[in-house]
Amino acid sequence: MFHPNVKRYIEAIKLYNESIAFSEKGSRERALAYANRSTICLKMQRFEDCLENIRLARESNYPGEKLIQREKEVKNALAKARNKNASSSKVSPDVVEEPELSYAAKENAPQVANCLDLRKNEQYGRHVVTTRKLKVGNVVMIERPFVTVLKDSLRYVRCDFCHEERPFTLIPCEGCTMAMYCSEECLSKAYNKYHRYECGLLRDLWEVFEEVPLIAIRMIAIAIATFDNNPEALKDHLDALDESNVNGFTMDWNKATQQDMFNTVHVLTTNQERHDSFWVAFYIFNATILHTLILERTELGPVCEANPAANKFLLDLILRYEQIVECNRKLLSFNAYKVKEYEDESFAVGCYQLISMLNHSCAPNVGHITLPDGRCAVFVIRPVLEESQLFDSYETGHTLHEREIRQSMLSFMYHFRCTCEACTFIYPTWKVLVESSDVINSENMTKHLYYNRMLSSHEDKKVRKIMAELRSFLNETPKLYPESEVCFRQVEFVRSLQVLYNQTSENAQSWKHCKP
Repeated sequence: MFHPNVKRYIEAIKLYNESIAFSEKGSRERALAYANRSTICLKMQRFEDCLENIRLARESNYPGEKLIQREKEVKNALAKARNKNASSSKVSPDVVEEPELSYAAKENAPQVANCLDLRKNEQYGRHVVTTRKLKVGNVVMIERPFVTVLKDSLRYVRCDFCHEERPFTLIPCEGCTMAMYCSEECLSKAYNKYHRYECGLLRDLWEVFEEVPLIAIRMIAIAIATFDNNPEALKDHLDALDESNVNGFTMDWNKATQQDMFNTVHVLTTNQERHDSFWVAFYIFNATILHTLILERTELGPVCEANPAANKFLLDLILRYEQIVECNRKLLSFNAYKVKEYEDESFAVGCYQLISMLNHSCAPNVGHITLPDGRCAVFVIRPVLEESQLFDSYETGHTLHEREIRQSMLSFMYHFRCTCEACTFIYPTWKVLVESSDVINSENMTKHLYYNRMLSSHEDKKVRKIMAELRSFLNETPKLYPESEVCFRQVEFVRSLQVLYNQTSENAQSWKHCKP
């Protein structure tokens, strides 16, 4: 709930964006929304954004003389602000360095440390192994996603293409009410890359399905665009593709074409052989609906009508990519501002070709952090021995859920029974750790409160200091896991990585203009 005296500027911006998305180009309604958005920008001292909204309002034929006076006012304010900044002796804030691989990269794959290998056996299938010891804090992979989809709740806050937080200057797609962009450049790139095939589907997809089918459709759209918008050329390529020879860890990414990169996505696991009759029917049902919508609402309809083979190929592709997304999606997260503190929240869902090769453990030894540019960095969070496998968590860690619940969740979502160390040795949940340990003794509690206070400050130097302390502690106590103090320090270490390297919401700056 909002304090009655709080100026609800941020909520107003979201509502104006919604009205812009639903209004017709050049209409009075859109012009008024842009003009009102410029008023909010002026009140929040976002002077350049205010001028951009005045320009957009004029392009939409805003009536009257109000904009002339507002433009004069904002230009004067902008000039004063620039003069003040030029004469100010304030020290500019520290620039946070982005993480880099801790070891030399593979010559053929610059996004992967050269100590990682992709292997395959009957027990684990494809899995990632390190050829050297790894310490907590090591960065072993930094990868850009092949595809991402913005969370529906943020459609009026972030750009649908680059996902930047730009609520004050978003512009709409003229073909749907579901996508907004931070610039004409992003709008054009999105349309050419995938949006031309999803534009007429988005509203129904979000209302009926949530994100999985949408990601699948977007991946297929990217694939078709990669082959010059020719689904028959895509079919010919896949018919000739030997999937057993596709290996993202040995492929030369320096010379890889868009088609080569697509191949590494196409061979991601579907777990289709593990599905029972219910799941087979479920995916076929969803694929049939998606296929019908595409035929009715996109330019692929006439192509498939004239070519039955292409029509069947499209249906098969939808069925396959639904299952690929279900097994391989990852959340992209940021530091969301909650008036007095920051929380880790997701803003999008994506698929990564190489990170998807990491198997699951309820006691993972690596974790992934979303960087501000959308790439994902894989950090070591528990020491890893030479020739050991790297394990990620599929959002079901042992501290969060009891074994029976984790087993049920993993069986339902990924169709396998987990036999990791946490499930084998019945590692404890947070509740058990707290009740059965001395974590609440004075010394441990003092440490815990200290680390949380430093993390809550969001000050770079303070967080880096405790991150170094936590990393050292975790590297020195690998055999004590899963004792309570080690588990708590691991969580605090991961949070320090999020604070330092995640994108951070600008709402903290906006909120100061909304206080009562």
